Amino acid sequence: MDSKDRFSDARVPELMKKARMGWWEADFKRQCYVCSEFIRDLFGLGEDGVISFEDFRGFIREDYRLRTVNEFVFGKTQNVYDQVYPVEVHGEIIWLRVKLCSKEVDEEGFMRTFGFMECLDVPESMDTSTTALQRVNNLFVQQNSISRSLLSLLRSDDLSGVVNKILGDIMQYYPEGCTYIIEYDWEKKTQTCSYEAGSYKSFKKKDYMEDFPMCEIPWWTEQLAQKASPIILTNLDELPEEATAEKTRLMEQGVKSCMVVPMISRNGVSGYAGVDILDKPHVWRNEDYQWFASLVNIVGICMEFRKSEIKAQVEKEYLDNLYRHMPVGYVRMRMVYDEQGRVKDYRFIDSNNMARYLYNLKDERWIGRLASEVDEEDIQEHITDLESVVKGEGPREINYYRSGVDKYFHSVMYSPCKDEVVLMFSDMTDTFKAHEALDRSERLLRNIYKNIPVAIELYNRNGILEDVNDKDLEIFGLDSKEAVLGINLFKNPMIPEEVKDKLRRRESADFSIDYDFSKIGEMYQTSKTGILNLLTRITTLYDAAGNLTNYLLISVDRTEATKAYNQIKEFKDFFTLVGDYAKVGYAHFNVLTREGYALDSWYRNVGEERGTPLQQIIRVHGHFHPEDRAVVLDFWDKVIRGEMSYIRKDVRILREDGSYTWTCVNVLVRDYRPQDGMIEMICINYDITDLKETEMKLIKARDRAEESDRLKSAFLANMSHEIRTPLNAIVGFSNLLAYAQDESEKQQYISIVEENNELLLQLISDILDLSKIEAGTFEMVCGDIEINPLCEDVVASLQVKVPAGVVLRFEPCPENCHIYSDKNRIHQIISNFVNNAFKFTSSGEIVVSCRRIGKEIEFAVRDTGIGIEPEKQKNIFDRFVKLNTFVHGTGLGLSICKSIVEQLGGRIGVESEPGKGSRFWFTHAVSQ
Repeated sequence: MDSKDRFSDARVPELMKKARMGWWEADFKRQCYVCSEFIRDLFGLGEDGVISFEDFRGFIREDYRLRTVNEFVFGKTQNVYDQVYPVEVHGEIIWLRVKLCSKEVDEEGFMRTFGFMECLDVPESMDTSTTALQRVNNLFVQQNSISRSLLSLLRSDDLSGVVNKILGDIMQYYPEGCTYIIEYDWEKKTQTCSYEAGSYKSFKKKDYMEDFPMCEIPWWTEQLAQKASPIILTNLDELPEEATAEKTRLMEQGVKSCMVVPMISRNGVSGYAGVDILDKPHVWRNEDYQWFASLVNIVGICMEFRKSEIKAQVEKEYLDNLYRHMPVGYVRMRMVYDEQGRVKDYRFIDSNNMARYLYNLKDERWIGRLASEVDEEDIQEHITDLESVVKGEGPREINYYRSGVDKYFHSVMYSPCKDEVVLMFSDMTDTFKAHEALDRSERLLRNIYKNIPVAIELYNRNGILEDVNDKDLEIFGLDSKEAVLGINLFKNPMIPEEVKDKLRRRESADFSIDYDFSKIGEMYQTSKTGILNLLTRITTLYDAAGNLTNYLLISVDRTEATKAYNQIKEFKDFFTLVGDYAKVGYAHFNVLTREGYALDSWYRNVGEERGTPLQQIIRVHGHFHPEDRAVVLDFWDKVIRGEMSYIRKDVRILREDGSYTWTCVNVLVRDYRPQDGMIEMICINYDITDLKETEMKLIKARDRAEESDRLKSAFLANMSHEIRTPLNAIVGFSNLLAYAQDESEKQQYISIVEENNELLLQLISDILDLSKIEAGTFEMVCGDIEINPLCEDVVASLQVKVPAGVVLRFEPCPENCHIYSDKNRIHQIISNFVNNAFKFTSSGEIVVSCRRIGKEIEFAVRDTGIGIEPEKQKNIFDRFVKLNTFVHGTGLGLSICKSIVEQLGGRIGVESEPGKGSRFWFTHAVSQ
């Protein structure tokens, strides 16, 4: 390979030459080295820088040649080669350091290795023989340390102490350093420092290498854990670029040089051991690596061995505890033979706690003794079985009963070796008793199955009928089981299809059918006819493994019960219908337990939800009016004391909307036995709300008639006065008019007569309107009305009546609004409002206004008069109400206005404050 192609920068060769170093590449296919320019010049190679392996070995001084070649081959397989040795070039001895840096394998499988070579300064006076001898001595010392370490690990039970001693011995060679062992936890992907020793300046690996994540030093982990390759660094600059994190961490620890070797176990890499040099860079020799790697391998093997030993000890203790405390008796026996070679006795040689407990022995008094000395019964019972087992006929499994302890045992005998038998047995007393109980239960179940008053049919997993009981034969009119066995459940026309679908899905089914014998066809012969009402349940049965085994069909003949039930239901429905129609409720209960029955109508009559438990109603009555509730609760107390037996009372019931209805409650005692916990009551109630409302209407009608009679009398008295007053004025002033001489006096009399004419006319008009309203003949002539012009006409027509000091004005509606109504009636209402304002306003203003509020028009008349007291405002629109008896008027105007507004579908009202004025208003819908 041309070195110029590899290094294009001319400065690199010059720098390497000054540093007296160069690179080399070993090509194992061609068996040669390709060297850089410095090495080429050093050995006087050609321009291509190629030298064969054989030629290069010739340069190595003879006393180093064999060892150097062997170590180079070792480095080829172990990724480790770092040697210092002398070469003889041109008659001169030059000491070289040669280090392997990397290797690769080409596509043909041949290896290529790469490294560097540098010249070392060695004094010419150096005694090489002495140096060689020293290295040999060092090797012997290291070999001796390996032997001592192995011997210590084999002899001592204190693994930690021995490992720490080995690490201390290693540190004798590297006083300015530390050595350590790191173990991997592959499950957690962490590493922990288990052992360390050395000279620490600022840190200890145990301080931070506790469950330290392997992923935080990826290159380090890849080399050691994945590739199982050692890491040997003369200085930290030899780390590759991808090991930046590792280099930073080593620098923080003060490491200058290190040698790290993976620990190989049976399951792969279990961790690694290393030596860190803390004072200066260190050149590691191949024998250093081999010695340290050997120690690490020995320690790793011993650690693995010790872990296995501990694990085996734990398992042994577990098995021993299991043997001693397992819930199975264990007895080991050695056979004793007679002269014919037959077993005549046996000797107990071992047993566990459970065996002594089951045999009711409180100590080990039977160990070492003959069975005949312990229990003669036991010998006679087992001797035959023991002989067959010990003769090699195989294990025996037997059940036996020991009367001495009243227990049943299940046992297994086997022979572990010649003349010995092991008996393992368990207490089966509960099991045997359970079997006996099961047998009894099975006989009982069979009797129940045979005599139970319901039909039972058992089908196999394919739906084929396998068995029926006697009641099934009776219900279906069968002479024997054979007449129906073999019928297919899924082909039975009487079973609904939806039930069959459920069974196919392994679901149980409950259903009621009318079994019509006319539809069974040729399925089986029966003596029955007609229809049976059957309540049937079909369920699936499974074995212990969850596999379907059977279908079980159970039927109850409800024909007679159904007929009775239907009759009761018809009566109940009829009674309920009557109760609902007549609003009559019925309840039957025990007042002490508050348990019983009630119709739906009874619940409604007392304001309760249907189905509410009677315990929440009886002696509670939460919907009764407080006054009525107090009376009823007092009645219950007296019933319990035996002081009352009947009550009839009209009570008020609170409904959900807050209103009250009326219910008449009738309660009587039917059976009085408080000593037996029974006071049977019957309660009949019925809704009398309509009756009460009719009663109230009659009372109100009576009151209205009386009020009407009074009002008529008052009306006649009032009208006679109201009519007589203007008539007197008209008659009197008309007479005076005939005698008046002065024109002004005449005009004054004429004005008084006209004013009283208008009063009399208005009075008669109001009386006529009131009569039409009461007679129901008050007619409306409706049409489209524009409200602003209407109000302007009213104001204009009344301007002549405005009192002195008062201003009458109109505030128009901003919108052009129309209503569909009777124009004259609207005019009449507004005029009435204004005329009333004239009567009570002596100064200020009277304002007629209208405005739109939503879908309505509000008409209003506001004045600055004397106002109305609040207590009089609520009666202001009643008939004949006059706030001031000294003011002209009948008290009918506002009442008529209210009637007109209500007939037009509007609302009317007043807002007033005494001393500040009043505001009368009414509303009317806007035309669409």
